[in-house]
Amino acid sequence: MTRHTFLQIQEETVLAPDGGRCLMTHVYGTDEGLPPVVYLPGMFTGRGFWLSPKGIGLAAHLAKAGFPGIIVERREQGCGARPGLEEHLQHDLPLVQQRVEARWRRPAFWVGHSFGGVLAARAVAGPLDMDRVAGLVLFAAQFEVGKRPLHPPLSWLTAATARLLDRFPARRLGLGPQDEPVAAMLDAIRLVTRGRRHPELGQALSRITVPALGISGLGDRVDPTEGCERLLAHFASSDKRFIAAGTETGFSEDYDHPGIVVSKAAQQEIWPLVTDWLMVHSRSTISSSRPNGS
Repeated sequence: MTRHTFLQIQEETVLAPDGGRCLMTHVYGTDEGLPPVVYLPGMFTGRGFWLSPKGIGLAAHLAKAGFPGIIVERREQGCGARPGLEEHLQHDLPLVQQRVEARWRRPAFWVGHSFGGVLAARAVAGPLDMDRVAGLVLFAAQFEVGKRPLHPPLSWLTAATARLLDRFPARRLGLGPQDEPVAAMLDAIRLVTRGRRHPELGQALSRITVPALGISGLGDRVDPTEGCERLLAHFASSDKRFIAAGTETGFSEDYDHPGIVVSKAAQQEIWPLVTDWLMVHSRSTISSSRPNGS
């Protein structure tokens, strides 16, 4: 266990029935009185997006406020099973929910950035027990606008590059600190292509009824605000809020793709918004955290 002043950080490996493994990082503060928060990173990144080696990040901020965190990293190449997004969605995330439920006995909030946000939404709409989800917080998450490298014809080049190198070279291309397995890239291409061409994904997302907060940066050229707003529009939730963060909406800057979470400005403007939203929506989890609802 690693300690950073008020933080305790502990790693746990989750082994899925198909042989896949993913890493969970538990982030505890001095007070764990509030519901847990599950964090899903986007493509080309991992735990460091939510928690830096120095103990800085949204997960640390919320842990200090009383929300214990669980950062879930996707499968890696050579993990013993196909390291795809679909396997992570269908096998790993339900196990994560079971572990969280066993530990805290209350619904958890699920938070995702970029493709991590899309996966979080798909999980809530599908393999997760939605009754045990307190709410969704999605940063820069969408599949319907832009993303040209994941949609034909450029997706053919993306897939060919990944297959040729036996990984997608995100680090070499300056896209992020982590390369992606071939299976994950192929699944991302399928998700974007099918999500745009067929109605099934939108129909699945329409099953979501939990409270949802969507946040997009007006300076984001990777996942534009238009697409992020569309993602939230699919939900059937009666309690949902969308924030487009930029100078024209009263923020200090037009936030870009990573900056909506990791920038110094986000620490001052975005993190408090998320904290307040979670605090308000934590009240409804109190009764459901009691055994048998009593």
